[in-house]
Amino acid sequence: METRTRGPLTYPQFWWVWAGESVAILGDVSFLVGFSWLILDLANAATLGAVLLTVGIPRGVLMLVGGALTDRFSPRTVMFVSHIARGLAVAALTALFLTGTLAIWHLFAIGLVFGVADAFFWPASVSIIPTLVPREHLARANALAGSGEQFARLAGPLIGGALVSLGGLGWVFGLNVFAMFFAAASLLRVRRVVPEDQEQLSVRGVLRQIRSGLAYAASSAETRIVVALIAAATLSYSGLFAVGLPALAKSFDSGPFVLGLMLSAWGLGQLAGTLSASFTGLPQRWGLLIIGMTFLEGVSFAVLGVVPHYLVAVVLLALLGFGVAYSTDVALPTFVQTTTPPEMLGRVSSVLELPRVVLEPVSMAMMGLLATGDVRWAFVAAAIPMLAVSLTLASSRRARNLRTA
Repeated sequence: METRTRGPLTYPQFWWVWAGESVAILGDVSFLVGFSWLILDLANAATLGAVLLTVGIPRGVLMLVGGALTDRFSPRTVMFVSHIARGLAVAALTALFLTGTLAIWHLFAIGLVFGVADAFFWPASVSIIPTLVPREHLARANALAGSGEQFARLAGPLIGGALVSLGGLGWVFGLNVFAMFFAAASLLRVRRVVPEDQEQLSVRGVLRQIRSGLAYAASSAETRIVVALIAAATLSYSGLFAVGLPALAKSFDSGPFVLGLMLSAWGLGQLAGTLSASFTGLPQRWGLLIIGMTFLEGVSFAVLGVVPHYLVAVVLLALLGFGVAYSTDVALPTFVQTTTPPEMLGRVSSVLELPRVVLEPVSMAMMGLLATGDVRWAFVAAAIPMLAVSLTLASSRRARNLRTA
């Protein structure tokens, strides 16, 4: 009875990780503003794209390795090493910048470190929460983690821009160094859970663990359904937000203001959705929830391309952000955590991240081609993957009966 009346924040281990990761995301988002500005100041937009590609390639290539090592060493250890590596990399960047010895190749080196660290960090970040709170608190714990991330993503760009304008790049870099080391220190308050499988670390052993993770994902109907949902969402959302919304905003007067308003409405809707889930929890019948929400997302995307006034788009994006945060951003990790064997969670999380890494550039390229013509067709194209997967899952009894616990 006692665990039912306690919230996730009353568990000290969760509180420390929640605080540390919220600060880390705030530092990361702020750093991205300064880092992008630095690259554009030293080189050009093509170099910025190349550096971001340097981040993305190792993240995709090593994601499965990150999942295997998470299951091998524990999420706490993998996250700790990732934070330390990123903190040291940004500290080196700060020193080079302040001494005037920074060269272009240093930027690519920093991007490479970030990409490798991300590949290990993301599977671990999903796997750690079930080790911090009892099973019945997973939904609210994921909601609180999402709320901290949403707030950081809203405030981070403002903080980063203000620090660059008022204090210079050194200040925003210093904030990120502090954030990484603070997050690493917070993980030291977490009890290390050593996995039972402690075979000697080797390349062959890691490859064997990766194969077992892929085999489990292929044999699990629940995992296949989640992969389909993530793939459809990546094809729809990545291009829509990167290309579609800017193209739509350009069709209205005061386009830059409209774009900012639409993105802010989406962010505030997501924040409200994650906060509501932290108070109410989630319905157990997640299958029906996600099928209905995915269908509504597809319809909403098609409607966005033909809205008569930008305020209609703003309201629609705010409502959509609320629903997506509640049904997907909170419920999806909860579903994965409650249906995957703990010893496989890191590997399964890395498999689920692969569609995002692979399909994100595809979505952006397709949306870019379509948006050069009639922007309405771009939004219709974004609706198709969501409508297709929702109708397919609606016809599956197993999908309709999916539960978060």
